Amino acid sequence: MGSSYVKIDNTLWRIYKINDTEVRLMLNDYLKTNNQNLTYNYSTINSYYNDTKQNSIAYYLNKTFLNNLSIKDKIKEVSWPNGYINQDTSYDYTYSLKDTIDSKVALMSIGDIYLNSELTNYYTMTGSSNRGSMVYTIQKDKKPYTKGINQKINIVPTISLDKELLTKGNGTYDSPYEME
Repeated sequence: MGSSYVKIDNTLWRIYKINDTEVRLMLNDYLKTNNQNLTYNYSTINSYYNDTKQNSIAYYLNKTFLNNLSIKDKIKEVSWPNGYINQDTSYDYTYSLKDTIDSKVALMSIGDIYLNSELTNYYTMTGSSNRGSMVYTIQKDKKPYTKGINQKINIVPTISLDKELLTKGNGTYDSPYEME
């Protein structure tokens, strides 16, 4: 089931993490509005992903985006990595997994990144310092670089579902898993 596709509301998602009961999905494309890539600033406050603070991607994803999904009641609120890495942590990605936040819609973390070769210039939830002003992004060379939280760039949301909900399809691009 890993690295498989799931279809939700005529949109393809990619399974990037799986366990006995849950699948974590990343959108297989950038978030779009009216068929155009939606760019958004990470936050106007700091690099902590906080879905209660307006004017942040966390708030937008967990209010506006979530409410437009037909399956919003099936999306699980789970713990997502929301740590940071920098020279003080020797750029050890495991530090990005230590702090977590509970949310329904999130972004990828450097510690659990799944690279889609077609997606670049998008935010992760990994900051360069604890509640700082820089967040790691994935760029064209598939390497993480920091950008300011006030810059508008592409968004690749992530969600979590109960694995048992995916009962249709075989997970391929042409026959993605679906819910009945």
